[in-house]
Amino acid sequence: MLKTIYISILTLLICACGQTNSKSGKKENSEQTIKTIDKTPTSQVTENLTRLDSIEKENNESIIASEANINKAFVFLKDGDSTIHLTLNKWRDHRILGYAQPDIKSERLLLLSVFTNDVENNPFGCRLGAYYDTEGMGELTLKYNSTTGTFVKATAIDKANNSTTMYFEKKWIEFE
Repeated sequence: MLKTIYISILTLLICACGQTNSKSGKKENSEQTIKTIDKTPTSQVTENLTRLDSIEKENNESIIASEANINKAFVFLKDGDSTIHLTLNKWRDHRILGYAQPDIKSERLLLLSVFTNDVENNPFGCRLGAYYDTEGMGELTLKYNSTTGTFVKATAIDKANNSTTMYFEKKWIEFE
């Protein structure tokens, strides 16, 4: 009789252990499913936006901290040339965006920045590219057109003479 009780208890324990393994297997599968779901394009987009947001925040804070030591683009109007120039100066920060409309919330067409993480591989997807300065733009030339409120209207012209109108915040452009 005692043997029967021991065998029954042993059988019960073995069955219980088998069920635990089966449950943990199900748990593993659900964790794998969660991991698979986390690798969807949506999460990659969120991760990318988060990275871009952090680049934006960090570089904007650097510009604000540099306040008096900012590099600006310039136009020599007195010479009759309306070309917009920006020469890289590694000791002075700059981060100048060209927008599709005179609104900082509109599409970003061009970025001129001293920050490598702004320029390398054009992370913000600016249609006309991201550059350290105007000399590095190669086939693009920027021409001043007019001033519209707090924005400067300009035209980007490529070697094929195709033009794109864009707007820069006036505070980043100096006239001589």
